[in-house]
Amino acid sequence: MATHDYVIANGTGSAVRSDLNNALAAIVSQNSSSTEPGTTYAYQIWADTNANTLKIRNSANDAWIEVSAAGGIGSANLGLALLASPSFTGTVSFAGDVNMTGTGAIDVAAGTTAQRPTASNGMFRYNTDDNAFEGYANGAWGAIGGGGGASGGGSDAVFYENGQNVTTDYSITSSTNAISAGPITIDSGATVTIPSGSTWVIV
Repeated sequence: MATHDYVIANGTGSAVRSDLNNALAAIVSQNSSSTEPGTTYAYQIWADTNANTLKIRNSANDAWIEVSAAGGIGSANLGLALLASPSFTGTVSFAGDVNMTGTGAIDVAAGTTAQRPTASNGMFRYNTDDNAFEGYANGAWGAIGGGGGASGGGSDAVFYENGQNVTTDYSITSSTNAISAGPITIDSGATVTIPSGSTWVIV
């Protein structure tokens, strides 16, 4: 691990040689050190061994920019996502739109009703209890259009299936009606709100 000011001082042959060797050692080690180089240059590379992070000096030579993920030195691809088939854990946030141009599919989160996450409007998942896609909007989970369609053996589309227990408060969308196949049990503490002018039919 070494840093250097990259200014070769005048001196005897052995002193100059030693200075050159020190400069080369700094170059091949990416200026690796637990503290930043004392003399910096625009676009200079620094392997910060204290943070285990690879950094580059900005064009104005007044700040360091992280090239690797924080703590990414020693990790595959410097801890950064691969261009092809990356994997992520935790929550990934995007500030802009997500544009997918492939011809494959999106494999969305799947789980039981009990495994639903702490909800916020706009969430989308596959409910393995209902065998249907569902989304969260206006304070409640509901089937996604096309996700609660008929099913059956082979290519049959005959049976519309719904759950039998209302476990969470739900409000039928204003100016719409709802239908369910009974029997239906509304759990203690759960409320189904039917707006004026709307109807819920249980058959």
